[in-house]
Amino acid sequence: MRRMPLWAVHMLFAACAMLAIAAGAAAAETAISKAAPALWRVQHGTSTVYLLGSLHILPRDFSWRTPQIEAAMAASDRFYFEVPVDKDALKAQKEFVIQNGILANRQTLRGLLSPAEFQRYSAVLRRTGIKAMFYERYRPWLASVMVGLAYLHTRDLTTLKGADDDVMAYAREHDRPLLYLESIQDQMKLLTAGSDESQLRALKALIQSLPGSREQETVLRQVWASGNAKAMNAILDSYFRGHPEAQELLIDRRNHYWLPVLNDVLAQESSTTMITVGVAHIGGRAGLLALLCGEGYKVERAGTDENACGPET
Repeated sequence: MRRMPLWAVHMLFAACAMLAIAAGAAAAETAISKAAPALWRVQHGTSTVYLLGSLHILPRDFSWRTPQIEAAMAASDRFYFEVPVDKDALKAQKEFVIQNGILANRQTLRGLLSPAEFQRYSAVLRRTGIKAMFYERYRPWLASVMVGLAYLHTRDLTTLKGADDDVMAYAREHDRPLLYLESIQDQMKLLTAGSDESQLRALKALIQSLPGSREQETVLRQVWASGNAKAMNAILDSYFRGHPEAQELLIDRRNHYWLPVLNDVLAQESSTTMITVGVAHIGGRAGLLALLCGEGYKVERAGTDENACGPET
């Protein structure tokens, strides 16, 4: 499991790109052939950071690497990502799910959801081959993640990859250091934030919203691929509208935690670093671009004259 009802926004936009391409296939093909995600260059003295906002899940063979992104990857001495995805991290993730993802006291989702809700939920997960003895016992946060992913990725649920996986593979292939902004435990704890009651409400709302998720994902992926930063910010703002506490927990607070790391990286002379995080962390008032501008760095979009900090004076 990587990375709409609020807490599930993290998974279904951090994962939102996983939502498949069944709807709007022709439009999606156009977007794929012309993909140009935004890449930002941050400079301080002789230090350069390239900042890429990723969709954590993309269709297989989705071509998204532009000449600017290729050049940034080739120039980078080291690569930062949100969390590791090595064997130790996956083991920790599995242990977290076992310890925190199962209902207690013989509760089941069959008893917590309405008959119609459980029927839709179980129909989706049955198609993945997951047995009822497992998915009936999922806590609401885990059920939301699994049903959201499975609804549109039944056949490739265990092999989903995104832009960050591609960048990780490049770094490994070229023997560049891989560093991380937080641990897998830190990120997984976000999924269990809130009470079981609020998570159950989120699951119920998610189940009802599933039929519209394909169109939503197609639009999100096309906007990301177009590199239209303003349109992307508008989409992400709509996910959190009316839920500032969720944006604070999932995005804003983490951006502030990461800022000292970026400051340290930029303080290292004659270095070039590529940092890849979820696209939701890039723009907005408390996004990484705004925070870096507030620190006085020069921030511009690579390959253009677009200044993220506004007109220079």
